[in-house]
Amino acid sequence: MGKKSGRQDTFVQSVQSRNNGINLYKVYPKIILACLLLIVAGTVCGQRVTQTINDGWKFSLFEGDASTADFDVSGWTDVSIPHTWNAKDAEDEIPGYFRGKGWYRKAVTVEELIAGQRVYLCFEGANQETNVFVNGKLVGNHKGGYSAFTFDVTDYVHTGRNLVAVSVDNSYNPDIAPLSADFTFFGGLYRDVYLVYTSPVQLSTTHYASSGVYLKTVGITDAQAEVCAKTFLSNALKSNQALILETEILDADGNRVALSAKKVNVKAGEKNVAFEALMTIAQPKRWDVDSPYLYKVYSRLKNKKGEVLDCVVNPLGIREYHFDAEKGFS
Repeated sequence: MGKKSGRQDTFVQSVQSRNNGINLYKVYPKIILACLLLIVAGTVCGQRVTQTINDGWKFSLFEGDASTADFDVSGWTDVSIPHTWNAKDAEDEIPGYFRGKGWYRKAVTVEELIAGQRVYLCFEGANQETNVFVNGKLVGNHKGGYSAFTFDVTDYVHTGRNLVAVSVDNSYNPDIAPLSADFTFFGGLYRDVYLVYTSPVQLSTTHYASSGVYLKTVGITDAQAEVCAKTFLSNALKSNQALILETEILDADGNRVALSAKKVNVKAGEKNVAFEALMTIAQPKRWDVDSPYLYKVYSRLKNKKGEVLDCVVNPLGIREYHFDAEKGFS
């Protein structure tokens, strides 16, 4: 359900028959495989899937254009993300550190997409100006080294092998803040990179590379906490969609403490349409440094039949703070 670290792993345990010791995994591999495919297909149809692509990149410092499929990378270095080309600059005897352009390239396999499915390429951090190419075509540009960004690559990918090429430049740029600091402006893809597959009707993936859900406590007492969930929806279909937006809050033990379900409408082609829900948690448990209590907020988008189209999960800590002229911060 989740975003960033939501890699799905399936563990198949070989089962021995108690009566005759037959290994069912060896005898019926096709049956087991078919069952697993049905399970995975059901997961993909109803919810988003996140695929981490941190491993298996080729890297080189290069000022030219290395985005084309026929570019020779035989002399490039094998790296995994997170990565920076400044990691060892502090160990050499050369003053300063390298600031310039580096290239990353990787072949990414895309399985056959379900009809209407969208594909997004997500970066959690790259310093500091980034150009992303898929199959030789420029997908987008991002300026700034300290914010995540996401590109819709649905129209750029195809079933099978796809080339992702990324140029990152940490050269001094007076138009990109910060201009100076007491730390090194390390260049590279220094945080996770992943693909996200979603329904065409979704909790917005491209709203500032967020989960599409923003949570805020608008009032806290010992008796109750008022929580506002602002959710952004997008509809890539050519028809208007009547939907159900469900927001459920669970405590740390998995018990439901609040629920909102409201009918919403998103027009064809609309992006990042906002809807708000106000919920009440009775006798809230506050988050504190000594007791970091967290709730979980499930945001589900359903069609009129009640089938889940998309779902994300976010943590929620209920806390308050005060500034006082005499007591300071508390």
